[in-house]
Amino acid sequence: ISSITMKEDGTFYPNAGCHIMSRNFVNFETMKAIVKLPHDSGPVQLLNMMANCGKIQTQVRRSEKKYLNEAYKLIKFKLEGPQSKIRIQTEAEKAFVMIQASIGQHYFQDMSLRQQMSSMIDGAS
Repeated sequence: ISSITMKEDGTFYPNAGCHIMSRNFVNFETMKAIVKLPHDSGPVQLLNMMANCGKIQTQVRRSEKKYLNEAYKLIKFKLEGPQSKIRIQTEAEKAFVMIQASIGQHYFQDMSLRQQMSSMIDGAS
């Protein structure tokens, strides 16, 4: 990703990507992931990209796995692989489920998951 350009007279000026990063507090690694997305990417690719951003990932606790697996059954877009064997175990999978649960206004019984979901959405926006 090219964030700055040098003019012929030796002065530097920022490109559009640099303005987006500074205005929306997007870090460089996330911006690289956004730029790498194909122009015809669908919602699943966008969700995967967002879920793999380190800024919104949180650790998966043992007590949360039951609620996350229940929410996974209710979300629209599924993870790749045989659906009967998928269990939420990684931070990216947790973010993938929680982003969709937030969009679908899923209510978690676990208070810590509700707080994490709201902070995750605040971090993603």
